[in-house]
Amino acid sequence: MKTKTFLLLCIFLGIGLTQLSAQTLKKGAVVCVNTYTFTLNPDVTMNQFLDFYVNKYIPEFEKNYPGVKSYLLWGDRGEKKDQIGTIDVYESVAVRDKYYPIENDTTMTEAVKLANEKMKVINQESGKFFIGDGTRTYTDWIIK
Repeated sequence: MKTKTFLLLCIFLGIGLTQLSAQTLKKGAVVCVNTYTFTLNPDVTMNQFLDFYVNKYIPEFEKNYPGVKSYLLWGDRGEKKDQIGTIDVYESVAVRDKYYPIENDTTMTEAVKLANEKMKVINQESGKFFIGDGTRTYTDWIIK
């Protein structure tokens, strides 16, 4: 099962990364692949959320997290069908570590505190779409 999941993730990454509009992925960049599970508020459609995320959230995120590009994913087939994911591309391990130096550490770095303060309004707006917090799984991949 782990081999099958790993193979599917590699295929997914390969296809997804080729669709990044000819943007270059340089050696040493960190690609973080996230998958999310959440429940939308009853008065919110998935299309409303997707529109908000692509047109409002991502531009604010990229503005306030210098050195990071973000892309929204929609599961079309397979194990994560009809689920949301993101690919966050950090220019380097140093950029990733500026924000998240220790895996699974819940202590915010100064860089994250500063970015979150600037994103306070958009984060509050995003909270209107969901019931509860949901879950996130991720893997960071370094381009070799």
